[in-house]
Amino acid sequence: MDDGRVNRLNQLAAATNRDRLYHLKPALSRYLDAESWHVEAIQEGLRDAEAGNLTDIEAVKAKWVKRANDLAD
Repeated sequence: MDDGRVNRLNQLAAATNRDRLYHLKPALSRYLDAESWHVEAIQEGLRDAEAGNLTDIEAVKAKWVKRANDLAD
């Protein structure tokens, strides 16, 4: 970890009277949850694509153009 982040972590630990690991554990847990969700979403999308469950790009564009127009009104 770079010195800037180490310093910030040290400051946070000192300000909260907690050790660095106290702050790193939940941060790492949140990161792993988010990244795991992201990887699973990509894998699900790939499975859908391989199964032929695709949406035509023109239909997607039309949906977003309609949404933008509805919001503008």
